[in-house]
Amino acid sequence: MDLVEDNTSDPDEDCGLDTSWIQRETQIQNIQNNYSREPMEAIHGIFIYINQNNYIEKIMREMITLTQGDAGTGSHITPDMLLKIIQTKKLRTPVSKYKFTSLFTNVIDIDPDKIQSFSKTNERDIASVSFFKEAPITTDVHIPASIFIFHSINSVYFFFQEVLVAKHNHTIKSILKPTIKVDNGEPESKPACNVTKKVRIFDKQDEKREFKKQVQKRGTRRRRM
Repeated sequence: MDLVEDNTSDPDEDCGLDTSWIQRETQIQNIQNNYSREPMEAIHGIFIYINQNNYIEKIMREMITLTQGDAGTGSHITPDMLLKIIQTKKLRTPVSKYKFTSLFTNVIDIDPDKIQSFSKTNERDIASVSFFKEAPITTDVHIPASIFIFHSINSVYFFFQEVLVAKHNHTIKSILKPTIKVDNGEPESKPACNVTKKVRIFDKQDEKREFKKQVQKRGTRRRRM
């Protein structure tokens, strides 16, 4: 029996279908057996721009790829990556710019054995438990491992504040002076020549001698007439 090469491909791959939801649904169905925290490979980055009146002017979202740490330690964003993200997300207007002010993380890292009790927490007690924390940009931003059902809502927030930019209305003058017009009517530019002024300094005695010379010259002219 001759073997025939199977050239058939997965129809999901050919159509470019996202089948990750199937894995997610399977995890949810088996959640009782899958209560473990998992490190995240990427996290939602939310960029909030606040104008001069302290109103939110704009919100942008983008997925941020995370650097994986040691097993069980979660993930992190390096300082170099943070600076790169901040620089690329700065905005400008004709009269202002948006300056980065602060960074916050919102990561729900509840321990698996406490998930049931947390789900029964009332609103007043939930308010005292904050997952929204400010983070520095000079060190690694740690993203702890969390249960997969929280991965889609874990986020990193970047805040930018609008500041006015001073205008500089300086008129730049050319050092070239138009002198001669060429055939097409356009002036031909030539470099401006440096003019050297001669200054002569007189003392009082020199002034008297110069005055006498001028008087003598005027007297001589009158006699000639």
